[in-house]
Amino acid sequence: MKKTNLILLLVILIGGGTYLGYLSQLGTTAEASTLTAPSVLPDFTLNDINGEPKSIHQLAGSKPTLYIYFNSTCHLCQEELGTLSKRINEFKDYNLIFTTVEPVGEMIGFVTGLGIKDKAFVNFLLDAEMKVASYYQIRSVPSIFVYDAKKQLVAEYVGITEIDLLLEKLASGK
Repeated sequence: MKKTNLILLLVILIGGGTYLGYLSQLGTTAEASTLTAPSVLPDFTLNDINGEPKSIHQLAGSKPTLYIYFNSTCHLCQEELGTLSKRINEFKDYNLIFTTVEPVGEMIGFVTGLGIKDKAFVNFLLDAEMKVASYYQIRSVPSIFVYDAKKQLVAEYVGITEIDLLLEKLASGK
Protein backbone atom coordinates (compact mmCIF):
# COMPACT_ATOMS: atom_id res chain seq x y z
CA MET A 1 0.00 0.00 0.00
CA LYS A 2 2.79 2.43 0.90
CA LYS A 3 4.61 1.63 -2.34
CA THR A 4 1.47 2.40 -4.39
CA ASN A 5 0.97 5.72 -2.58
CA LEU A 6 4.62 6.64 -3.15
CA ILE A 7 4.39 5.89 -6.88
CA LEU A 8 1.14 7.84 -7.14
CA LEU A 9 2.70 10.79 -5.34
CA LEU A 10 5.74 10.74 -7.64
CA VAL A 11 3.54 10.64 -10.75
CA ILE A 12 1.49 13.59 -9.48
CA LEU A 13 4.60 15.62 -8.61
CA ILE A 14 6.33 14.96 -11.92
CA GLY A 15 3.15 15.60 -13.89
CA GLY A 16 2.38 18.76 -11.94
CA GLY A 17 5.92 20.05 -12.37
CA THR A 18 5.81 19.39 -16.09
CA TYR A 19 2.45 21.15 -16.39
CA LEU A 20 3.68 24.20 -14.44
CA GLY A 21 6.78 24.36 -16.64
CA TYR A 22 4.57 24.29 -19.70
CA LEU A 23 2.36 27.08 -18.33
CA SER A 24 5.34 29.26 -17.47
CA GLN A 25 6.51 29.13 -21.08
CA LEU A 26 3.16 30.20 -22.52
CA GLY A 27 3.52 33.84 -21.46
CA THR A 28 7.12 34.31 -22.54
CA THR A 29 8.13 35.23 -26.04
CA ALA A 30 4.75 34.18 -27.34
CA GLU A 31 3.80 35.70 -30.65
CA ALA A 32 0.14 35.53 -31.52
CA SER A 33 -0.54 33.20 -34.42
CA THR A 34 -2.90 35.81 -35.79
CA LEU A 35 -2.44 39.48 -35.15
CA THR A 36 -5.21 40.90 -33.01
CA ALA A 37 -3.96 44.46 -32.48
CA PRO A 38 -5.10 47.25 -34.79
CA SER A 39 -3.15 46.95 -38.03
CA VAL A 40 -2.08 50.60 -38.16
CA LEU A 41 -0.06 52.49 -35.56
CA PRO A 42 -2.51 54.80 -33.77
CA ASP A 43 -2.03 58.54 -34.11
CA PHE A 44 -2.80 59.79 -30.63
CA THR A 45 -1.20 62.87 -29.16
CA LEU A 46 0.05 62.24 -25.63
CA ASN A 47 2.28 64.17 -23.26
CA ASP A 48 5.88 63.05 -22.93
CA ILE A 49 7.65 62.90 -19.55
CA ASN A 50 8.42 66.62 -19.84
CA GLY A 51 4.74 67.48 -20.24
CA GLU A 52 5.02 68.31 -23.94
CA PRO A 53 2.36 66.95 -26.34
CA LYS A 54 3.76 64.48 -28.90
CA SER A 55 2.08 62.77 -31.84
CA ILE A 56 2.77 59.03 -32.02
CA HIS A 57 2.86 59.20 -35.84
CA GLN A 58 5.36 62.05 -35.81
CA LEU A 59 7.57 60.19 -33.32
CA ALA A 60 7.46 57.06 -35.48
CA GLY A 61 8.34 59.02 -38.60
CA SER A 62 9.19 56.79 -41.54
CA LYS A 63 11.20 54.21 -39.60
CA PRO A 64 10.14 50.85 -38.21
CA THR A 65 8.83 51.44 -34.70
CA LEU A 66 8.81 49.42 -31.52
CA TYR A 67 5.80 50.41 -29.43
CA ILE A 68 5.70 49.12 -25.85
CA TYR A 69 2.91 49.65 -23.34
CA PHE A 70 4.36 49.12 -19.85
CA ASN A 71 4.08 49.81 -16.13
CA SER A 72 7.18 50.58 -14.09
CA THR A 73 5.96 48.51 -11.12
CA CYS A 74 5.53 45.37 -13.24
CA HIS A 75 8.45 42.96 -12.76
CA LEU A 76 8.11 41.66 -16.33
CA CYS A 77 8.26 45.23 -17.66
CA GLN A 78 11.28 45.97 -15.49
CA GLU A 79 13.05 42.92 -16.87
CA GLU A 80 12.09 43.57 -20.52
CA LEU A 81 13.01 47.25 -20.49
CA GLY A 82 16.14 46.57 -18.46
CA THR A 83 17.35 44.02 -21.02
CA LEU A 84 16.42 46.31 -23.89
CA SER A 85 18.27 49.26 -22.31
CA LYS A 86 21.48 47.20 -22.14
CA ARG A 87 21.30 46.72 -25.92
CA ILE A 88 19.85 50.13 -26.78
CA ASN A 89 22.47 50.98 -29.40
CA GLU A 90 21.25 48.09 -31.55
CA PHE A 91 17.93 49.97 -31.91
CA LYS A 92 19.44 53.24 -33.20
CA ASP A 93 17.99 52.72 -36.71
CA TYR A 94 14.45 52.46 -35.36
CA ASN A 95 12.09 54.51 -33.23
CA LEU A 96 11.09 53.29 -29.79
CA ILE A 97 7.94 54.56 -28.11
CA PHE A 98 7.17 53.52 -24.55
CA THR A 99 3.75 54.37 -23.14
CA THR A 100 2.31 54.01 -19.65
CA VAL A 101 -0.85 55.01 -17.83
CA GLU A 102 1.13 55.93 -14.71
CA PRO A 103 1.49 59.52 -13.54
CA VAL A 104 4.91 60.94 -14.41
CA GLY A 105 5.91 61.17 -10.75
CA GLU A 106 5.51 57.42 -10.30
CA MET A 107 7.61 56.38 -13.26
CA ILE A 108 10.24 59.10 -13.73
CA GLY A 109 12.75 57.33 -11.46
CA PHE A 110 12.32 54.09 -13.39
CA VAL A 111 12.77 55.82 -16.73
CA THR A 112 15.83 57.70 -15.49
CA GLY A 113 17.32 54.48 -14.11
CA LEU A 114 17.12 52.84 -17.53
CA GLY A 115 19.61 55.40 -18.86
CA ILE A 116 17.95 55.65 -22.28
CA LYS A 117 15.54 58.58 -21.98
CA ASP A 118 17.93 61.04 -23.64
CA LYS A 119 18.40 58.97 -26.80
CA ALA A 120 16.93 60.76 -29.83
CA PHE A 121 15.09 57.63 -31.01
CA VAL A 122 13.54 56.83 -27.59
CA ASN A 123 10.32 58.43 -26.39
CA PHE A 124 8.29 57.98 -23.21
CA LEU A 125 4.62 58.97 -23.31
CA LEU A 126 1.92 59.17 -20.65
CA ASP A 127 -1.52 57.76 -21.46
CA ALA A 128 -3.29 59.72 -18.69
CA GLU A 129 -6.76 59.27 -20.19
CA MET A 130 -6.13 55.62 -21.15
CA LYS A 131 -6.83 56.35 -24.83
CA VAL A 132 -4.10 54.04 -26.07
CA ALA A 133 -4.87 51.33 -23.48
CA SER A 134 -8.48 51.35 -24.63
CA TYR A 135 -7.56 51.41 -28.33
CA TYR A 136 -5.30 48.36 -27.97
CA GLN A 137 -7.50 46.78 -25.27
CA ILE A 138 -4.40 46.32 -23.12
CA ARG A 139 -4.95 43.54 -20.59
CA SER A 140 -1.38 42.70 -19.69
CA VAL A 141 1.98 44.43 -19.69
CA PRO A 142 4.38 44.61 -21.27
CA SER A 143 2.38 44.68 -24.49
CA ILE A 144 4.77 45.00 -27.41
CA PHE A 145 3.92 46.00 -30.97
CA VAL A 146 6.29 46.12 -33.94
CA TYR A 147 5.38 48.39 -36.86
CA ASP A 148 7.09 48.73 -40.23
CA ALA A 149 8.19 51.99 -41.86
CA LYS A 150 4.66 52.46 -43.25
CA LYS A 151 3.16 52.17 -39.73
CA GLN A 152 1.67 48.72 -40.45
CA LEU A 153 1.65 46.08 -37.71
CA VAL A 154 4.31 43.42 -38.21
CA ALA A 155 4.16 41.55 -34.88
CA GLU A 156 2.69 41.74 -31.40
CA TYR A 157 3.76 40.15 -28.13
CA VAL A 158 2.67 40.05 -24.51
CA GLY A 159 5.22 39.43 -21.79
CA ILE A 160 8.95 39.10 -21.95
CA THR A 161 10.14 38.90 -25.54
CA GLU A 162 13.61 38.10 -26.80
CA ILE A 163 15.49 41.22 -27.92
CA ASP A 164 16.88 39.40 -30.99
CA LEU A 165 13.34 38.61 -32.11
CA LEU A 166 12.30 42.26 -31.77
CA LEU A 167 15.35 43.39 -33.75
CA GLU A 168 14.59 40.80 -36.44
CA LYS A 169 10.98 41.96 -36.76
CA LEU A 170 12.04 45.63 -36.87
CA ALA A 171 14.62 44.87 -39.58
CA SER A 172 11.95 43.13 -41.66
CA GLY A 173 9.88 46.33 -41.56
CA LYS A 174 12.33 48.64 -43.35
